[in-house]
Amino acid sequence: MSESTNQAPPSDERTLIDSRPFSVSARVAMQLGRESISSPVTAILELVKNAYDADATLVRIRFHGLGGSGARLVIEDDGRGMTVDDLRNHWMVIGTANKAKTRKTNKGRVQTGEKGLGRLGLDRLCARTRVQSITARSNGGLELEVDWRRYEQAESRLEEVRHEIFGVPNISQDPLTKARVKFPHGMRLILDELKDEWTKESLAELRAELSLLVSPFSAPNDFHIELDTALADESLDGAVSVPPFVLEAANWKVVATIDVQDAVEITMTSSQHDTEYHQKPVPWDEWQKSNGSKPFCGPMRFEFYYFPRKEASVGEQTLRRTDVSQFLNTNQGVRIYRDGFRVKPYGQPNGDGDWLQLAFKKSRSPGGAAQDSPPGSWRLAYHQVVGAVFLTLERNPALSDQTNREGLLEGQAFSHLRVFANKVVRFFELKNQEFEKAKKRADKPVEADAEKRAKASAEATDVALKQLSGFVQLLQQPTKDSHGDATSLPEEMNKLLLATQQSLEKVKSAAAESAEAMSAERAKVEQQKNMLSNLASLGILAASFGHESVDWAGNIVKFAERIDDDVISKAWWLEAPELPGIKKTLGFLVSESRKLRKFAKFTLGNVSREKRTKDTFCVRGVLVSVFNAFKEVMEDEKKIQSELPVMGDFPVEGYPMDWESIFVNLILNSAWAVEGTPPDKRKIRVQISASGSDITIQFEDSGRGLEAGTEDAIFQPTFTTKRNQRGEDIGTGLGLTIVKSFVEVNTGGTIVAKAHGELGGAVLTIRVPRSNKLIKQKSSK
Repeated sequence: MSESTNQAPPSDERTLIDSRPFSVSARVAMQLGRESISSPVTAILELVKNAYDADATLVRIRFHGLGGSGARLVIEDDGRGMTVDDLRNHWMVIGTANKAKTRKTNKGRVQTGEKGLGRLGLDRLCARTRVQSITARSNGGLELEVDWRRYEQAESRLEEVRHEIFGVPNISQDPLTKARVKFPHGMRLILDELKDEWTKESLAELRAELSLLVSPFSAPNDFHIELDTALADESLDGAVSVPPFVLEAANWKVVATIDVQDAVEITMTSSQHDTEYHQKPVPWDEWQKSNGSKPFCGPMRFEFYYFPRKEASVGEQTLRRTDVSQFLNTNQGVRIYRDGFRVKPYGQPNGDGDWLQLAFKKSRSPGGAAQDSPPGSWRLAYHQVVGAVFLTLERNPALSDQTNREGLLEGQAFSHLRVFANKVVRFFELKNQEFEKAKKRADKPVEADAEKRAKASAEATDVALKQLSGFVQLLQQPTKDSHGDATSLPEEMNKLLLATQQSLEKVKSAAAESAEAMSAERAKVEQQKNMLSNLASLGILAASFGHESVDWAGNIVKFAERIDDDVISKAWWLEAPELPGIKKTLGFLVSESRKLRKFAKFTLGNVSREKRTKDTFCVRGVLVSVFNAFKEVMEDEKKIQSELPVMGDFPVEGYPMDWESIFVNLILNSAWAVEGTPPDKRKIRVQISASGSDITIQFEDSGRGLEAGTEDAIFQPTFTTKRNQRGEDIGTGLGLTIVKSFVEVNTGGTIVAKAHGELGGAVLTIRVPRSNKLIKQKSSK
């Protein structure tokens, strides 16, 4: 297309014909409204929120004639009502911004509505609506009739569908009973020709959603909801509320806050005992290291209660297990509340909206908190928690609703919210498992191994057998009384029987403890076997990858070089300016293939037989070989400089494969930690020293450092601080667990972490026994 074609004709060649705004089809506008409200329950919740925004203290939701052709729904409140101007200029203007401009009501409530779409829920619920309204000091009321079917005509424009507004002397006649009632001010919505079939199941869902709508933790005490289904069902009808005393029966209550100074504080308490855990306020950028220096989500409070689904006590009142389960079935999950009202769909009791992935994490680690499982492996289940995050529009403006009112907009603020909540839950998991294990040890002291238990059981059995033998001998030796008559020895026999019974009780107890210990030991061995099996599978996979990728990479290098030598030089049709780019591409292909081949050879060598054999070797040599395998990637791509010890013999006894895995894990962690630093500041430093019978390895980097308070937790299974942009955990949490196991179990050493070192990043210090074998061998040469 030529340049002249894109130019508009001169102004003197154009004549103005008309000037018009965009218009909206009535049908499209209503479809947009219907599609923005997912269910009839959501539609009613939006109307209840409108009543709250109107300063109502009571909202009544009443059904009539369900199951018949004349079913009707009435929603009425005692709010301030609307004037004719309010009705014309606000209620009948779709998408009005009056609530966004006036954020607080006359009672000081923060208004929940801001999209101006909630009233379209009426179109979702019924075919015809009568809107009745009256204000406190008016002489009469208003009535508006809306037939929503009129908007389904494709040829109609939204502004062409008109509705009549009537003035009425009063609206004191109850639309269901026809009796005269007091209605001094408020709104009444009369819905006819309901579009949904309201069954007991759907009504139970409505009641459950209404009970969750207003937070059970900090519900406004001047706002109440009543439901009347006209079905005479006590489980459905009446005031909607949650018994507050049930929360007091929780095993733990956790409260965490982000304050206005961006500091995070966590408190963990219980009404069942005196133990308490407290994390003092820690600045956001120290508490977490992967999601910014300030919390974009803003100040907030996160509160949750933990129920292990068993009998609980509140003062003198006892809640049966069934009572606790019934409460949890309708309240479980972690929800989000803004200004006292719930933001859907987070924390649905049926498991939907599990935005913290509690169920998924529990399925990966299903063990109990007090079981003989590794520290840090216990996970909180979705069905064991009732909790909520509390936001306000004023303090958390970045956490705004999606247009359909079905969740918050995904963005950096929401990812920071997810990081905050996930880290608080992890704090609780670690502390609860620590508490339960300590309680188990205190309640039932156990000996270190099953062999001692079995020995105690055998000794108690031996004593009991000797006592029984003595009892038999006593029976065979009759004595004489004072008259010379033969008699028994009841007193001595009773004493012997009692002693024998006590011995047998000890045998029984010792045998039970021995069986329990053996069962726990078998479970531990089974767990270790499974882990070894998994590691073996990974080793086989790594070996297969190494074998195959070495050949693949070699072929790529060979053919790329052949293309460069035999094709490019003879490609007469290629123009000179194109050659440098093609050669650069081929060079990159060769370079990357060589890296792949080098790393594949390293992987293949890592699982070789000699490296799986316990031996004495120089740990510095292993360190250097691992860094050489990663050198090109680290220096060329990630721009990380390394500082390694260049001299010294540091003999250790162990498996070379273990030490390669240790250093690979530490390198990968450091490479991730330095990603956010300038390329010229990225550095890894490893220092090795020998003192007496120990060798010390200090591994540090210039990265983000450790999050405050995680120095011990990073070695626990599944604990990770690696997160994606959505704030979700992406690390496996197994790398440093494996490192710790290799250092402590296979080498007899120790490993400790420090949050920050000289370079600014984390420091890990490993101490292992120094081997004398290699030194003797060298000195004998």
